[in-house]
Amino acid sequence: GQLAEAKQRAAQQYWTSIDHEVRTVMVTPTVNSVAIVLMLVVELREILAEMCEDSPKAELARHAVELRERIDEACVRQQLTHGVFDAAALMTYMTALMRLHAQPARHAAIARLSVYVQRGRLGRALRGAFDVLEAIKIDTANTSIDMYREYMRSTAVAFERSHFNLAVRRNTIALEDTTVWWRRALDEARSQGQERQGLDAVFYAAARELVLDDSQTVPTLFRMDEARIQGIRREAERLAIVGMVFLAFSQFLQLVGRGARPAAFVGANGRLDPALLAAECLQLVPEGCGVQWAEPLLGTRAVMGASTRGDVGFSQLIDDLTVLAERTLARVLTPTETAMLERTLLRAARHECALREVVEDRVGSALCEHTRALAALNGKARGTECEAMPEAARDTLRRSMLLFLAPPLASLAAKIHIVVSHHWHVYKAFYATVSSAAHSDAARDSNDKSKNGDSSAGAGSGEATRSAAAETSSSANTISAR
Repeated sequence: GQLAEAKQRAAQQYWTSIDHEVRTVMVTPTVNSVAIVLMLVVELREILAEMCEDSPKAELARHAVELRERIDEACVRQQLTHGVFDAAALMTYMTALMRLHAQPARHAAIARLSVYVQRGRLGRALRGAFDVLEAIKIDTANTSIDMYREYMRSTAVAFERSHFNLAVRRNTIALEDTTVWWRRALDEARSQGQERQGLDAVFYAAARELVLDDSQTVPTLFRMDEARIQGIRREAERLAIVGMVFLAFSQFLQLVGRGARPAAFVGANGRLDPALLAAECLQLVPEGCGVQWAEPLLGTRAVMGASTRGDVGFSQLIDDLTVLAERTLARVLTPTETAMLERTLLRAARHECALREVVEDRVGSALCEHTRALAALNGKARGTECEAMPEAARDTLRRSMLLFLAPPLASLAAKIHIVVSHHWHVYKAFYATVSSAAHSDAARDSNDKSKNGDSSAGAGSGEATRSAAAETSSSANTISAR
């Protein structure tokens, strides 16, 4: 973005001025040039010394003292002032230490530092040294994360449970909306006769619907996963858009290319291969993006507006599809055909369009089928089991010419399952307690109705909703006791 570009320009200006001062200090040293080069050398020494001190290897830790003794600030200042500073010896020594900390992939960049010095480009060598040290630090951090990843994964559930219990005891978390959401899910399951399938099945179904339905507000207890849920919703929307664009574009090609042999995306039979064309359409809307459709959709011609951040503008999509059509037909589209393509897409983008409704329904059905199958594996799904979409879901996509969406949908379903399954393992005791309280309320309401008649039914239901917060607190205490 603009901020990154501004930072790059500022960095380039800084190192350009540094290079000028370095050239000055090597020819006719000045007070300013000596101070600047000395500052950079000392900074490099300290970064490298800290890396040695932080190293778990004793032999590397000893290098920190030696490094500060060999690169003494007063000595380096005197050498720079009198024009006898040996940059080659300094870089040789420092690069030798860098290699001890760096991964093999960084050794080529380290070797280039000495080459820069030999060619008289000390300023470039100093800049490269800072870049290499930053890369080594990043590599070290990533290695540490990899070492502790399995530990963090194995203790994640216990940690989140402990954090949740502490928040409840301190009364720093509001759970009323989560309780209301879960009670509503229990009521719907009871009304549909699905409660007998067990709490696991009820929760997985309700959470799956919550994740995929962007009209539902994310309850408080799901806030830790809210960013993931929003990303999942956006990706599901993207795949539905891609499917709709592909079908609409295929219809357009059939109209304008009737009787003509395709020049690109041709299969073994010499005809247009939908799979090859679909793969191209999948690239038009990158992962994590949507389409900023032209506004208003109800007009005879859309007004092209600027796309929102991260989205593909409608005008850009039309341009890309025009190029794709011309590649397929091996000719330039006429203005009339380009206008027809635009109208075809706009019709498909309307919420009331049957094509859009079908695609969204098929995408949603495939995701539900796959996540339901993953839930049936009781969290044991790994690797290819997560990638293999159930045949029923594949048939749903195949009948709609959307089978090319199976791989990304399978990956998305696995992400949904991970979020839902992890949440259930962390907070299962809480939901079970709320469920028990709901059963008790239902039994009490039933007894009240039998004693007082149907006239008290509405009051009983209202009382159950108002007591959700109190039940949440008691259920949290139960979790803490466990």
